Amino acid sequence: MPLAEKLAKLHTTPAPVPEGFSKPVFGFPVTTCCGDTPQDNSFKQSWADFYANNRLRFILRRSELSNGKDAELQKLVETTASVVVPRLLADDHLNNGEGVTPVVVHGDLWSGNASRGSIGDGDVQDFVYDPSACYAHSEYELGIMQLFGGFGEAFMRQYHQLCPKTEPVDEYEDRIALYEL
Repeated sequence: MPLAEKLAKLHTTPAPVPEGFSKPVFGFPVTTCCGDTPQDNSFKQSWADFYANNRLRFILRRSELSNGKDAELQKLVETTASVVVPRLLADDHLNNGEGVTPVVVHGDLWSGNASRGSIGDGDVQDFVYDPSACYAHSEYELGIMQLFGGFGEAFMRQYHQLCPKTEPVDEYEDRIALYEL
């Protein structure tokens, strides 16, 4: 199965329901790392809340610990988290007010974390490694992929035939740009 099909299958399979919740949520039951940076995967019921707090604001706090405070960066992240994220990712905005279903994402998928080879049975196939997995919006993965050059137009066409763009489709490129952060 080609990588685009495998990814689409992953991104159309709802995340499991964690203990203590009545439906799938965003996050992950354990901390994962993107490079050497631990990711805050504490569960959130809202995708906008998870992305704003567990990704944008969290990485800002990590940066401040390592590099010191930067007022301009802090203002940009806060504006993005408090204005842009709710505008583009709010549950009552995406999919005509139905929000998005959490799915498992690799979390750090780019060409350097994907390859072809055989594992055990000798069949050559696409595979990925070095994940920073979480339960997220499927398009979050695509922003990370785009940041590092993506997998090409044919890959994206095949992927979107199986995993359609989230409504509103005319904001797709804006969401991808946001996820590149």
